[in-house]
This record gives sequence, C-alpha cells and structure tokens, in this order.
Amino acid sequence: MVKTHSYSRFALKSLDQIRDTSDVILQVEKTESTFKDSNQAVYLCEIVALHQYDKQGTKEALAEELIRANIENRRLLKKIERLQAKV
Repeated sequence: MVKTHSYSRFALKSLDQIRDTSDVILQVEKTESTFKDSNQAVYLCEIVALHQYDKQGTKEALAEELIRANIENRRLLKKIERLQAKV
C-alpha cells in the first residue's frame, strides 16, 4: 500500500471501526489476520483526519504519486516479463 496523502497514517481496523470512524479512509486492504478479542478480520487502512483532508495540494500530490506508482509498476512488470522469458 502506498501512502497517498501527506497527512495520512496507517491503522489496523475492523469493519465496524471502519464504518464508525469520523476520519476519511483513503485505502483499505484486507489482511489475513483477525483481532484476538473479537475474532474480526483485520484491515490495513490509510486514514486522514477530516480537517486535514482538504489541505491545498492534496489532489496534485495524489496525482503525482499515482503517476509515479504506475511508472514503477510498468517497470516491474517489464522486468518480470524479461525474467520469465529467460526461464
């Protein structure tokens, strides 16, 4: 998971906590773990406080990060293809 907002943080949450949060959730990824006390599935979330979400430059920074991530992803896919071709 790539951090997409300069003020965001990562947190582990259950579905109930995700539903009840006052924060803005930018990304959610299910993990293979469960919380011991409630036996609920654990989700890795990128969250940001509501008052920090609309800070100037967020959209531009997110667009730049997505472009960088896409370029890196394409580079890695080409590398995988080259390695598979050698096998």
